[in-house]
Amino acid sequence: MTKAKTLFTDSSSLGRADLFSIPGVMRASDLKPALSAGKSANDWKEFVLSAFRSRLSAEKIQDEPYRTEYVAKELYQAILKKAPSDREWSLLFRLFTAFYSFSALAEQLDEAALAPETAERAAYDVLFYFSDEAYDAAKMTGSATPFAFESYIEQLRTDAGRLLGFPFERFPAARLDVYRLLWDSLFTRTEWRLAELERITLAAGSSTVQHAAFLHQLYLLGEMDQFAAKASAAPVDLFPYFLHWLQDSKRSGRFVHVLRSAASIARDGILTIENEYSRRMFVRQLIRLVDEDDVSERAPLLVKELYTSLLPFSYVSLSYFLIGRGDYAEWVDLQMLVDADLTDLDRAGLKSAIKDAPELALPLLHRGIASLIAERNRTSYKKAVRFIKRMRTIYKKIKRTDEFDRWLDWKLGETKRLRAFQEECRKGGLLDD
Repeated sequence: MTKAKTLFTDSSSLGRADLFSIPGVMRASDLKPALSAGKSANDWKEFVLSAFRSRLSAEKIQDEPYRTEYVAKELYQAILKKAPSDREWSLLFRLFTAFYSFSALAEQLDEAALAPETAERAAYDVLFYFSDEAYDAAKMTGSATPFAFESYIEQLRTDAGRLLGFPFERFPAARLDVYRLLWDSLFTRTEWRLAELERITLAAGSSTVQHAAFLHQLYLLGEMDQFAAKASAAPVDLFPYFLHWLQDSKRSGRFVHVLRSAASIARDGILTIENEYSRRMFVRQLIRLVDEDDVSERAPLLVKELYTSLLPFSYVSLSYFLIGRGDYAEWVDLQMLVDADLTDLDRAGLKSAIKDAPELALPLLHRGIASLIAERNRTSYKKAVRFIKRMRTIYKKIKRTDEFDRWLDWKLGETKRLRAFQEECRKGGLLDD
């Protein structure tokens, strides 16, 4: 995402003290008195929410959207300075601050009358920053949760569910990111996950984020058959969210189940990613995970199905996959489909195909030679002659030299006005045979 390089016309002229004159930026001393460990979970929640509502309202975001990231981070750091002094309570407070900073900012962004592109440029990075902060704090908090934390964890668990729907409309990926990381690392009890699964219960009109949250609970509970069944019937724009489950499950028994579910909606799902560059980057990440897990050895048909569904973005991976498995007929069909350049293929599988399945390679050579001749330049003619000579060798190997001779006579007759090509054929010894 492209971010504004600076928030000010001339930032070099501003001293540190001048920063606090900017609307929304504050010192920690500007906030209410420090919170103690004895304050309720709701007190902590309201402490963070009220700070954001007063210092970073929808109106202020709307007036100066590109200051949002800077002001939000300054406000977050100021709130953290009000944490209880006890280390364990301080960690829990950090989690509250990160989670409710995310929630408050997301809500204010929904209320602000901003174009989608403006809202994304203004707040995309800072929302994922809060998500990362919440994840780090949740990991440390979840390692040991004293009984005194119960009401606080319950408050977070209740409000995490609100991320899936009203009032939050924008930034579904960021909202789902926070939801999943909390359920991954903090809300780990089986009874909690079963209750959340029942609470979500998909129905007509359920959003993609709600579908993803429902699948996430099935994933955490290890209900992979149900996961696969629900995924295949889910909206296709769920597809990009599969990266999280694939990354989490790699080298585990759940990986193939997740990959099979992703493959079932991949063909249409990849088209829901907004532009070709983003699609290509997503497919690259996905294929890297498949390679890391070496699932091609355990479920080769699944890998082929996935790569085929992701064409043309998966072309290179599918090509190497097919040639590596000796599926030469399908490899040739793929090259014909994408009209691959014969010269490039010579470095990417053609030699293996000619060696192991020479007859299957012939249609590819015929097509490639015709394309080279059609380029009408001497360099291409030289390449064409080299491939014709290799094709002649194949015809000899399969004992069909008469067929090659008839084709060459026809080709020379068709190109008799292309003097440069005829000359290259003569140099290559094709006219003397």
